[in-house]
Amino acid sequence: MDQDRNSLINFILSIVPIKPIEAEEIATSFHPIQLKKGDFLLQENHISDDYVYLEKGLMRTFLFDLEGNEITTDFFLENNIVLEITSFFNGVHSEANIQAIIDCEGFRISYKELNTLFHLKPTFRDFGRAILVKEFMASQKRNYGMINRTAEQRYQELLTTKPQILKHAPLKFIASYLGITDSTLSRLRRKI
Repeated sequence: MDQDRNSLINFILSIVPIKPIEAEEIATSFHPIQLKKGDFLLQENHISDDYVYLEKGLMRTFLFDLEGNEITTDFFLENNIVLEITSFFNGVHSEANIQAIIDCEGFRISYKELNTLFHLKPTFRDFGRAILVKEFMASQKRNYGMINRTAEQRYQELLTTKPQILKHAPLKFIASYLGITDSTLSRLRRKI
């Protein structure tokens, strides 16, 4: 077994209770991928064919608002799956962009390969389902937080749950993710 895939194997094992040999077999279906800082995994108006396990690095999803401003909607941390769910599973053009904030390494699998794997390894379906549920819950929590938490509370939560973002992401990305201006973020940082 390729030594480089150990983190992917451990990630799979942390999500679903399967035999290690089965996790190793699943991991061999993934292909190494590297992105340099600023590279795009996906650009708007393209169809996503990348289901990526991010081993190292930090990525973000962003859209353009009606005035052409970049609005960061999500961050992807190490040891997580990166994908644009709607485009990947429905084969439609993406409205979002996914970009590397720092150099990234991981493993990818295409839509066709993923579906083949789902059919060959029924236990892997549980993995896929668990990832989708996790992503849905995180999205719902974020949406609720934008409504029922103050900017300061959202910033505090980010400090607590995802400190890597604050270390590597430019402040303008963080501010747009929190739904605040750069100057409001600067005030919050000074206050805290």
